[in-house]
Amino acid sequence: MQEAAFLHRAHSAAFYDSLTGLPQRQMLIGHMERALADLARNRTGLGAVLMLDIDDFRKINETYGLDVGDQILREIGQRLNAVLRPHDKVSRANGDEFMVLLTLLGADPAVAARNALDMAESLRAVLIGKPFQAGDASISIQVSIGLTMLDGRNAKISQVLQEAGMALHRAEEKGGDCVVLFDACIRARFKERRSLERDLAAALDASELRMHLQPQFDGDDRVVGAELLARWTHPARGGISPALFIPVATEAGLMPQLLRWSLEVACDTLVLLQGHGLHHPVSVNVSPRSLLRPDFIAAVREVLARSGAAADRLIFEITEEAWLGDLEIAARRMKELNGLGIRFSIDDFGSGFTNLTYLRRLPIDELKIDKSQIQGLPEDADSQAIIRMILGMARQLGLRAVAEGIERKEQADFLFEHGCDAVQGFWKARPMPIAAWVAARGGLRGPRSDLGRDDEAPR
Repeated sequence: MQEAAFLHRAHSAAFYDSLTGLPQRQMLIGHMERALADLARNRTGLGAVLMLDIDDFRKINETYGLDVGDQILREIGQRLNAVLRPHDKVSRANGDEFMVLLTLLGADPAVAARNALDMAESLRAVLIGKPFQAGDASISIQVSIGLTMLDGRNAKISQVLQEAGMALHRAEEKGGDCVVLFDACIRARFKERRSLERDLAAALDASELRMHLQPQFDGDDRVVGAELLARWTHPARGGISPALFIPVATEAGLMPQLLRWSLEVACDTLVLLQGHGLHHPVSVNVSPRSLLRPDFIAAVREVLARSGAAADRLIFEITEEAWLGDLEIAARRMKELNGLGIRFSIDDFGSGFTNLTYLRRLPIDELKIDKSQIQGLPEDADSQAIIRMILGMARQLGLRAVAEGIERKEQADFLFEHGCDAVQGFWKARPMPIAAWVAARGGLRGPRSDLGRDDEAPR
C-alpha cells in the first residue's frame, strides 16, 4: 500500500501541477501529438491550440501578495475546466500562462476556426466576467489569448507552439485583453520584427545611431533647454521611427546598451555645449525598466565621471510606467540620482490616466505636457481648461512646465500667457544633428561622429 501511494504521488508530481491540479505542459504536449497523429489519419475533426496569459498578473502579486495570486491561479484552472468540453484539455504551462487543446471542431477549416474563436472568447469571458474574491478584495483581470489551428499545416509540435506563441504575442502587442488567431501575416510580422532586432543590435555595435537635438524656447524666444532624440537611418529601410525601434530594443533586451549610449551622448553634449558658452539643461529619455535596473545608478555615475559633465544640467524624462510597478523602488532610485544633481521630468504628462500621488512623493522638477493636450489650442475650450489646470498645478507644486508638439504661434502664445515656462516643437525648430545645431549657434567643427555631422540636414 505504501509503495502504491508513493508511486501515485510520484506520478502526480511528474505530470500534474501542484498548485492547480491541472496537467503539466509536457502532458498536454503528449495529447497534442496524438491529436496531430489522428488528424493525419483523417480520423477526427480539426483542432486548435490556445495560449492564454493573464495581463499584468505581476501587479496582482505585488499588490495583494503571492498567496492571493496563487488563489486566483487555482480558480482560473477551475473556471477553464468548467467551460471546456470533456474531450478538450487544459494545462498550466508556467507562471500565469495556460494552454488549451481543443479537438473535434469540425472538418471544414472555416467552421473549425470559427468554433475555435468562439471557444476562446468563452474562456476569456468566464475569466474576465466575474471578479475574483480574496478576502475583502474584489480583483478583476484581463486575458490575452493566442490560438493556432491543427489543420494539417503544422505537422510538428514545435511549429504549433511557435504559432500559438506568436499569436499570443500579437494579442499583447495590441494592448492585451483580446483573442488573436494565427495567420500568415503574423508570421511575416514576427520575421520582420526579428530581422529588425538583429539589425538594431548590429547598428548599436557599429555606433550607427545618431542623436538629434530639439531646443526649448521661453516666452522671450531664448533657448532654455533641449531634448535629445535618438534617430536610426537603416541602410536599406531608411529612417526608422523611435516609436518602432524603442519597443524593439526593449523586447530584444537591447535597452541597457541603447540607454548607455544615450547617456554617453547626453553627457558629451553637455560638455560640448559648455565649451561654447551654452549652459542650458539637456533632457534624455530613460525607459521605466532601465530606471528599475539594479545596475542603472552605477552606470550613470560612471558615465558622469568619465565625461566630466555637470549632473545638475542633465534631465531624465520618464513616463508614468516607471512608478506604476513599484513606487517605493522608483522613489529610492530617483532620490539617489537626484542626490547626484540629476533632475526628473514626467514625460507625456496628460496623455492618459495620471496618479497624482507621485507628484508629492517623487523628486520631480518638471512636467512635460503631452502634445495631445496642445492640439486643440487655443480654439478648443476643453483644451484651454485642461492646460490651465496643468499649469496651475505646476505653479502650486513649484514645477517647471514645458509643452511639446507646438506647431503654431497661437498655441505658444496661449501657453506663455498662462504661465508655461518653455515650448518645444516644429513651430520654432525641428530636431537636427547636435553638431549642426551648435554650429548654427556660432561655432563647432569636427565633432565626434555620434553627435552628428555638419552636413546633415535638419529633419
